[in-house]
Amino acid sequence: MKKSAMTLSLSAVLLATPMLASAEPLSFGEHQTIRSMASAGIGQAIVNEMGAGSMAVINNPSAVCGALAGGLGASMLSADPQAGFRIATLRSADDAAAAVRVTADKDVAYLALGGNLARDENVALAHAYLQELAASEWDGTLVLHISSWMQKQVQAVAEADTAVADYLQGINMVALQPDLDAGQAVMLGVNFDGESFTTEEMGRQDMREDLVELFRRM
Repeated sequence: MKKSAMTLSLSAVLLATPMLASAEPLSFGEHQTIRSMASAGIGQAIVNEMGAGSMAVINNPSAVCGALAGGLGASMLSADPQAGFRIATLRSADDAAAAVRVTADKDVAYLALGGNLARDENVALAHAYLQELAASEWDGTLVLHISSWMQKQVQAVAEADTAVADYLQGINMVALQPDLDAGQAVMLGVNFDGESFTTEEMGRQDMREDLVELFRRM
């Protein structure tokens, strides 16, 4: 699956980290609502637009990451009941090898490390997973959840680990992020040349107004 063929629907751009201060913080239920809205279309788009038949979601044990992962699976399986889908949860670096075994036969690895964990914790989990992924020479598409992209988790790992940096130069990567001023979700093709990460906008789609308003309150 080459980047040029990816036209992932962006009605389902995903959130995990605060972006704007608000006098009215989101309730836990609203945090869950955002993840439900966000995941509603992404799994279907991975099947219908990217042409993937399988996906592994790599998350951490926070409740909101669990809600997101479950929503991704439900939407993917509604599009293709026979799709391969698994969730691999990284509670610590010790879980990385098992997560890569789950990923091994999947077309897409969806890195969704956000939730209630600090950035340093998420970077450490991403590092452990990407080390194992590089060693396995998996050659699918790595999709970066907005938290993983905006926290620069993969960028930090590439800076710290030459083997991972070399590996990332040879695989397809996609990142998702919102443009709240435009009320749109944006998909970015991500390239890494060994020195820096560059992006190319691949598409935009309008987001529903109530989702944008929830974004703004985060």
